[in-house]
Amino acid sequence: MHPILFKIGGLTFYTYGLIMAIAFITAYFYLLRLAKVSGQDVEFYSNLFFWLMIFGILGAKALYLTVDWRSFTSNVKDVVGCIRGGLVWYGGVLADLGFVYYYARKHKKSYAQLADTVAGPGMVGLGIGRWGCLMAGCCYGKACSLPWAIVYPFLEDKRLQNPLAGIPVHPSPIYESLADFAIALIAYAVFRRTKKKGLVMPLVIMLYAAVRFSLEFLRGDILRGFVISDKISTSQFISLLIFIPALAVFIRQLRKPPAPEPELKLVPKVNEQKGKKNKKNKGKEQK
Repeated sequence: MHPILFKIGGLTFYTYGLIMAIAFITAYFYLLRLAKVSGQDVEFYSNLFFWLMIFGILGAKALYLTVDWRSFTSNVKDVVGCIRGGLVWYGGVLADLGFVYYYARKHKKSYAQLADTVAGPGMVGLGIGRWGCLMAGCCYGKACSLPWAIVYPFLEDKRLQNPLAGIPVHPSPIYESLADFAIALIAYAVFRRTKKKGLVMPLVIMLYAAVRFSLEFLRGDILRGFVISDKISTSQFISLLIFIPALAVFIRQLRKPPAPEPELKLVPKVNEQKGKKNKKNKGKEQK
């Protein structure tokens, strides 16, 4: 845990912000790479990413404030502290999916293809971003005695100190980071091999929902919110809600025939040979 990167005068630079920036940059270039190798308009995805970043942050922050509204309203003066951290990924996903649909309709693009293309980079960005959670001390795990348990240190600034400092806990951010990278690899394999549109995004949603639902049982941060007190967290509830629709979409797209490839107009070799003979004959006549 290393929440503060450095200070310059009265300005404090947080490690969480740096890692989030790295996550966005990596996801951006990975998205452009996927667009290029799949024969899509790279500039189009470059413009799309800017809006995905904006709506993703706003959606993630909005869901965070919805879940943790009590602590926010009890200390309205701490608006800056609230804005520095506290992002619920599901909020960003829902906001981005809605925006991608609007963007696809506006530019007359395939929504399925756009969603498939951004799915993998989204998981890569999340996988990197979870290391920011580790540095900030949020999204921490429950106490455990496993050999790979981590211990958050005691800090001078008690506002930044982890509530379970000094106690061995599950490295929950690392668990999810590794799972996110694994999902990203699966998404890439499906994206490159299948000719059907609309398979990657629902597959990614299903895999992440299953992973997130399972890992929530190892989380120790109570502030993440619960639908059923101490039993079903907000993220577990959302995982259950989105898994079944994603499965239905995946099965529907899987049953669809692959999109027909564009026909290539080839010039017959016979015509080419005739053309060469005519050129030779004209050359002889001129001589």
